[in-house]
Amino acid sequence: MNPVFRPVRELSEAIRARRLSPVVLTETFLERLERLGPRYNAVVTITRERALGEARRAEGEIAAGRWRGPLHGIPYGAKDLLAAAGAPTTWGAAPLRTQTFDTDATVIQRLEAAGAVLVAKLAMVELAGGMGYRQPNASFTGPGISPWGADAWSGGSSSGSGSAVAAGLVPFAIGSETWGSILSPAAYCGVTGLRPTYGRVSRHGAMALCWTLDKLGPMALTADDCGLVLDAIAGADPADPTAAARSYRYDPGDRGRRFRFALVRGTVEATEPDVRGVVEHALDTLGALGSFKEIALPDLPYEAMARVIL
Repeated sequence: MNPVFRPVRELSEAIRARRLSPVVLTETFLERLERLGPRYNAVVTITRERALGEARRAEGEIAAGRWRGPLHGIPYGAKDLLAAAGAPTTWGAAPLRTQTFDTDATVIQRLEAAGAVLVAKLAMVELAGGMGYRQPNASFTGPGISPWGADAWSGGSSSGSGSAVAAGLVPFAIGSETWGSILSPAAYCGVTGLRPTYGRVSRHGAMALCWTLDKLGPMALTADDCGLVLDAIAGADPADPTAAARSYRYDPGDRGRRFRFALVRGTVEATEPDVRGVVEHALDTLGALGSFKEIALPDLPYEAMARVIL
């Protein structure tokens, strides 16, 4: 099977049944990262040695009947504000190209415990946009490019994560969001981004931009894939006192659940004409899953308030 552009769950089932080798899968994505990564300015560091070591370990464990779960043997990339021992962690800033840390970020540790294979540190807007940016080239790797067009920006600040998933360079990636940095590249690149509730995922080992707004979360081809990844990385962490102690489990089998959605009054009317049809279609899709209640938000200067906090 061609493993590129396949959902994580499909790859996982093939690996567990031993129809797909984690080593071959990892080599496939390493080759794509090396060959296509520069086209999208998506990659900072390819962690080839570490990746192949983790892939070989996964293959041996699965052959011995020790399957860790749906991420076992699945390659992924991490936004380069997450510490990964033995590799540079640049925070997207040229002066920090050689910065390294001795330990992995908690998210990297948890993905390793789940059997996932780190293949690359992915590009980002410098300092996650902490110095401000209004142009795509605020990154020493060059402006992030969406696979949907050579002149289309991939968004920020998780630009490399969005491009890498959309271009089939990795099955999933980890991004971070302070103010739109997962959701905007997911939208610009046509992938699924999940911005978890604040405190759901430990930020230990991640560059801090804003203590009360930063979140780490998955970007993947499908919402189901994001659920699988969040299941592996969520939870309390003694190294991060802001990580919530509330338990979380992803249950993809709960398909009978009816959801309640809030729709801010005026949303559709305020949507740009070129994308209004897509928004209306999305609302129709959500309507099949539950009910809507139209709400109004207090008239407050939300952007200015958030900028003060940031």
